[in-house]
Amino acid sequence: MATQRCRACGSVWVGMDRAHCRCCCQTFDDAALFDAHRATGSCVAGSELDLVQTKNGIWLRLLEASTAR
Repeated sequence: MATQRCRACGSVWVGMDRAHCRCCCQTFDDAALFDAHRATGSCVAGSELDLVQTKNGIWLRLLEASTAR
């Protein structure tokens, strides 16, 4: 898999399905989570969407996080 890097913040992630926000420099597991965090037109923290963050900083749905450990 290809490694992706944000030029603005230096975050690194693997996988083309991930979605990184250039405004708040948070990385989401998929485009649906990214869209949910921008639903109002401005960034909403992953924690406010009941998401959990991996040790690598990627926001996931809680169910995915419990099976990914």
